[in-house]
Amino acid sequence: MLALSGLIIAGLLQTPAAAPADGLHGLPSLPNGHYVERTADGGSACGDASARWFDLDVRVPDNNPGGVDGHAGELALALGADPVVYQLTYALAFAEPDPMFNMRTMNMVDGTFAPADGSAPYVLRTSILASANGDAEIVSATASDGGPPIHLISTVRTPEVHGTLSNGTVLQPFQLCPAGTN
Repeated sequence: MLALSGLIIAGLLQTPAAAPADGLHGLPSLPNGHYVERTADGGSACGDASARWFDLDVRVPDNNPGGVDGHAGELALALGADPVVYQLTYALAFAEPDPMFNMRTMNMVDGTFAPADGSAPYVLRTSILASANGDAEIVSATASDGGPPIHLISTVRTPEVHGTLSNGTVLQPFQLCPAGTN
């Protein structure tokens, strides 16, 4: 049993062999870039300015490509309103997605947003599942300014785990769009 646990942990800690040497590539299972929510039929919405989106810029160090604690980059999140840009404080990938097993990989991305009016900053905690095909699903996003949590995205299971907005709208997976598309 101990040997099996060690193999599982070792598998979760694998990192890519050919990570770029610039320290700006994102997490192994969640590359940096512009992600746009797919249409209801699974089609691409890259280039559709009305689609929900997020921009991810995780700056992981070359000596720990699986995660970073401290100044970790930015996450801009636009879920139907003006985007909010969070300064990342933590980012972690639990493994790389494996296309042979059709599995999604959990990524934790946390950040803070300081309102311009000087009120208390908001802390954001997100869980993002990444598929081997490059899609990302935000399955939870909770903000807090020290008071009760604000559930921007809640987790639902119908039949597998997905994210849903506070109004009940189930989110589609987000596609990583080619550079230069909005």
